Amino acid sequence: MLRSRRLRAFLARYVAPYSQERDLGFYETLSLAARAGLRVLGWFGVLTLAAYAAARVISAVARGTMADQIAAGFGEVLSDKLIVLALAAVFLGIARFRLSLTVTRVIVGVFVLVAGTLLVYDDFVRGDFNLTAGWLALLLLLVAGAIPFQPLHTLLLGIALTSIHTAFALQPASDGTAFGGEIRRFVFLLLVTFVATAVESALYQGRHAQHRSRRKLERLRHLLTTQNTRLALQARAVENQNSRLEAQAVQLEAQQRQLVQQEKMASLGQLTGGIAHELKNPLNFITNFAGLSVELLEEMEEEMREAPDRPVGEALDQSADLLQDLKTNAEKIREHGRRADGIIRSMLAHSRAKPGPRRLAKLNTLLDEYVGLAYHGMRAEHQGFNVEVVRDFGADVGEVAIVPEELGRVFLNLLDNAFAATRERASEAPPGYEARVRIATRALSDHRVEVRIEDNGPGISPELADQIFQPFFTTKPTGEGTGLGLSLSYEIVVNGHGGTLTVDESQSGGAAFVMTLPTGEVD
Repeated sequence: MLRSRRLRAFLARYVAPYSQERDLGFYETLSLAARAGLRVLGWFGVLTLAAYAAARVISAVARGTMADQIAAGFGEVLSDKLIVLALAAVFLGIARFRLSLTVTRVIVGVFVLVAGTLLVYDDFVRGDFNLTAGWLALLLLLVAGAIPFQPLHTLLLGIALTSIHTAFALQPASDGTAFGGEIRRFVFLLLVTFVATAVESALYQGRHAQHRSRRKLERLRHLLTTQNTRLALQARAVENQNSRLEAQAVQLEAQQRQLVQQEKMASLGQLTGGIAHELKNPLNFITNFAGLSVELLEEMEEEMREAPDRPVGEALDQSADLLQDLKTNAEKIREHGRRADGIIRSMLAHSRAKPGPRRLAKLNTLLDEYVGLAYHGMRAEHQGFNVEVVRDFGADVGEVAIVPEELGRVFLNLLDNAFAATRERASEAPPGYEARVRIATRALSDHRVEVRIEDNGPGISPELADQIFQPFFTTKPTGEGTGLGLSLSYEIVVNGHGGTLTVDESQSGGAAFVMTLPTGEVD
């Protein structure tokens, strides 16, 4: 059953593919190919006419010697064959008519059978079949390559030419003897028939494949045109939507700039409170040591005035202790002046609009500085509230390539949130609650460092943890927060420094913000 089905499929595809020609488009393609094939046959006939004329000239010129007679005989034989094939020149005229494929096949098939019969008959009359099979093979291969026959048609034409040749070759000659070599020519013509059928099958299936590809391409082109039209309509709609969104984006951008500025001012206010507290100590030292220096100078002036006639060396020896005290005071004044200058520089750097380049900085030192600023800022704003600050800095954490001013903003933001969380829990917790914020650093194995800021406040629920870094999201009451602090911190750490910033639950039940930073390289 399976073999018979395969056999039918093979015959339908390669022998008599009638079903394929039911496609009008493919039928028209074959019709166009048939017209082109008629022109090929016509030009072959024209060239054969030219060869026929040359053969007749050879026959007319050759005379006299044996060689001339042989040449003349060859010219006559050749001219007889050529005049038969020259009949194909009529196809140039036939090609001008828009004949159907079926009519074209019938005309060419009749021409093949008639021409083949004439070629065989001419050799039969002459009594020489040596070259007849070659002429028939030429005729069959020419037609198979030019006209889009079905493979079965070519097979039938080849069998017909073979049968005609064999029928004449088996007839006895005029002297009563039989022609020789019939079996060899018979086998040769069958092989040529097989080759011509295979060529015709390949050409036929090639034309069908090209037709299918062209139809597929046309369908794709039509689909693409339809899709382009649809996309153009959608693009127009999106363009209109984009215009509306751009107008809204301009408004949102203005509001965002305002909110970001408010967030920066709030951060700067917290920083200013801490700086004011930090500046108070060095300024007090400077004032005190300056006052002591004034008193020592007055005392030294009195001693100098008591004995103005003393030698300079003796006066310096007697005032050596006063001079040493003055020198010590001046050094203390310079030391605390530099400390105050560093605090002011940090404040100015923090308030810059654009971050500077990355540079190597000691992470523990920078973090400790901002812990102090954040703590004193909180104490300046909430004087009655106290928080235990635990510093757990890893000794193996060295210098990291960062933008210190930008990370300072992140530290202040996270620390402010931690202090605020402990104040919130303290307002609701029973007596005995001790607010605690732990700041820890450690070096990781993949050339990164970790900063962990955790508190023992009320903590953050998993639902809020998924949204806490989104812009404008805040859990603070209206008017107390913009919702941009953590989103800006996330932007600075992740996009600005190539690190990570996540929120976790601390061991004491509160929240823990975990930051990792690559040690990196300076810009």
